[in-house]
Amino acid sequence: MSRLRNYRGFVFDEMNRRRSALFYRLRHPGDSDEAKASLALFIAAAASLGLVFITDRADMTSAILVLCGFACFIAGLFILTFHRGGAVPPDICGRLDPGPRIALARIAADIGVDGDAVILKIAGGDPVQFNPAGASPTPDTFTGSTLVVHEGAVGLSLPPLAVPLWRHLRDQYGLITPDGIESSLSAFREVLVVSLELADAVATSIEGEDLVIAISGYRLFDGCRIMQNESPKVCTMFPCAVCGLIGLITADATGTAWVYDRIVLSEEDRSVTITLRRLPG
Repeated sequence: MSRLRNYRGFVFDEMNRRRSALFYRLRHPGDSDEAKASLALFIAAAASLGLVFITDRADMTSAILVLCGFACFIAGLFILTFHRGGAVPPDICGRLDPGPRIALARIAADIGVDGDAVILKIAGGDPVQFNPAGASPTPDTFTGSTLVVHEGAVGLSLPPLAVPLWRHLRDQYGLITPDGIESSLSAFREVLVVSLELADAVATSIEGEDLVIAISGYRLFDGCRIMQNESPKVCTMFPCAVCGLIGLITADATGTAWVYDRIVLSEEDRSVTITLRRLPG
């Protein structure tokens, strides 16, 4: 029942967000011809219906004005509903973060840190990312320093790249801490396919201590291709905001550490397959 209530709350928040976006596009048409056309149709509808009420005539002309008013209103609503506004092309969005991530991976490699990203939940704070050097163990505590050299652990401690997106989803989209692994996978699917509309489908499975997440029809696939051409290791060391989101959601829900084991691309269906492995302890 709690999962059903959480899902209903998520759907209602999404409906409210879309309605707010609809009114925002109407109030701020900017340079959009579609928004301006919708506004003109709404004005024409109001003028037609207002003229009928003002004249108060029950004749054929009034009936035609009523029909024209409703037709203008429906046409304006239809145009505004399917208007995407000033959407940034996916091929541009996909190229916004590969550069900094590649630079970060090269710096980490130069100082001897080459381990895959480990996402951990910290009591009283946001999850953190730890990249070990070699076979270094994961520390139990973090002091806030980027360079970690204590408790026999050596590596880098950084805020995950997905933290800003994760916070925004919590504040503006009603994302809550899921209850368990299944709910975490379901929440990630709803966010990626329904809320953000960044993928056609998300398939998930649990294989022992591993989580396998297959994102198909991924809109930002061009950026993934750039990263893989540089080195597939970059993706597992510093996952992007989208791939890193599932690690944050899962670590927050389970309270355990998860490491990015593999991230594999498929050109055929523009899919990204993420494998997360739960760390013992």
